[in-house]
Amino acid sequence: MSGGPGRRAALVTGCGKPDGMGQAIARTLARAGMAVMVTDKEAAGVPNDRQRLIGAAPTGDGLSALVADLAAEGHEVASVLGDVSDPAAAERMVAATVERFGSVDVLVNNAAAPQGPDRADIEDVPLETLDLVLGVNLRGTYLMCRAAVPHMRGRRYGRIVNISSMAGLTAAPFSTAYSASKAGVIGLTRALSMDVAPWGITVNAVCPGLVATSRAVLDPSPDLDVAETLRQRGRAIPVGRVGRPEDVASAVAFLADPANGYLTGQALPVDGGGLSPFPMRRPEPAEHERQGSGR
Repeated sequence: MSGGPGRRAALVTGCGKPDGMGQAIARTLARAGMAVMVTDKEAAGVPNDRQRLIGAAPTGDGLSALVADLAAEGHEVASVLGDVSDPAAAERMVAATVERFGSVDVLVNNAAAPQGPDRADIEDVPLETLDLVLGVNLRGTYLMCRAAVPHMRGRRYGRIVNISSMAGLTAAPFSTAYSASKAGVIGLTRALSMDVAPWGITVNAVCPGLVATSRAVLDPSPDLDVAETLRQRGRAIPVGRVGRPEDVASAVAFLADPANGYLTGQALPVDGGGLSPFPMRRPEPAEHERQGSGR
């Protein structure tokens, strides 16, 4: 990819897992012409409880594989490891992006704490779990923004996209720690947008609903048919399916576009229309769908 003056550089956190939103976001931004720095705390991504319990924790070096794939497509990409909740690591990841690409024009705060013990009644969530969830989801987003803003102010340009959740906008059971962290991200997004708008920097949040990643299902049963479970859950969503990482990536790319300089301080739901408590009418299968099913 050309390194000319029109090039923008993006830093995306939480990119270790091949099935995660981070990798989809990085691929989408790279294919939109941006140089991309991808990061994670661990090269394979941090597993959640279900992955550990059923022996399906990610292995290998997901970051390096992503870099190799995008480089093979001709994109400018690099990786760095770091814990977003560590102030020194946050500064180091931003500095590495600036050193490698000359700027950090887009920051996508996608990294999130692994799910498991936080998905319980408030009486059963250990305080150390609360600290972890708030530390990664909220403190990590804060620290990455704090590290990137001075560079963006210096260039009078920036796009910050924070990945929140519908759990930060609506009520969700057994989700006090997670919902608090994601609602905090929305509050941070709105407040920061006011502070940096005069410098040409926009700050927005994307709020995904149910998305088909390794974190979508917490049931630890090794015999669970995950695909069928997600298909059934998708029936309660107006669009008729659960989200895909690429759906979130498209929203991020929209908010990160240089043309969107008048859109800031917003929390954008990406949830397929939400969960309906009522049966949804569906159209009859199209002819090619009937033929494909053998009908």
